[in-house]
Amino acid sequence: MTALVDAPRRPTVWDTAEIADDFVMWDDTVGWLLGYPSVFEQLRLPEPEVRVLLDLGCGPGKVARRAAEDHDLRVHAVDLSPAMLAIAAARYGHPRVSRHQAGGSDLSFLDDASVDAAMCNFVFVCVPHRDQARAIAAEVHRVLRPGGRFAILNAHPLHTGVTFDSFRIGRPGATYRAGEPMPVRLRQTDGTWVDIVDTYWPAESYHAMLRESGFARTWQTVPLPADAQRWHASDVTAERRWTTERTTPPFLVVIGEK
Repeated sequence: MTALVDAPRRPTVWDTAEIADDFVMWDDTVGWLLGYPSVFEQLRLPEPEVRVLLDLGCGPGKVARRAAEDHDLRVHAVDLSPAMLAIAAARYGHPRVSRHQAGGSDLSFLDDASVDAAMCNFVFVCVPHRDQARAIAAEVHRVLRPGGRFAILNAHPLHTGVTFDSFRIGRPGATYRAGEPMPVRLRQTDGTWVDIVDTYWPAESYHAMLRESGFARTWQTVPLPADAQRWHASDVTAERRWTTERTTPPFLVVIGEK
């Protein structure tokens, strides 16, 4: 069957100050309720043997700081964008978070097997070529210790065209093949929407990239509102008026273990 796709557009380049400012304004409430806690749980951050975390594609540094604060970790926060890292330093700094400007496939400042866990949140969808994505996964595998885990969080690729609380990937009625550009809408905290372009990768692409990079096993999870009760106080989840997210998982987390 021929895919229905939008006119090809170049994926959004994330190393400009304008894009960084827009991304900081994204209303990421659902990510904090469902996505990031699921990543933290899968990476076993509360366990004492996890002491060093790699946040690859850290953006403005919010998630890196939360991990350091909540779990007494040292965090290497890495991003290619100097604008993102400047925001991270100015607004979301933490004494246990070190920032590094680098591409994901070159973590030469880290030794082999020097980190206990790694996460990559909403980053692989910014990588337009499979070889590039696989090179990133291979470099993460190098710096992870044996038994360490790598979690990849993205919007769920099966739910293109579905409007969630603060984002929509793809257009209703359109389908996408692996590696194709895909329009994305992000709702900002002031209620307006920003349009960007990501790359579509189905779940099986993530699993294949991880296995080809040397990860011994892979699995996936899809956090739902019922899971949020494990991670948040009851008043936080009770106040949330879940709509689409109640029955349709907004996020996919794919995990590889070295």
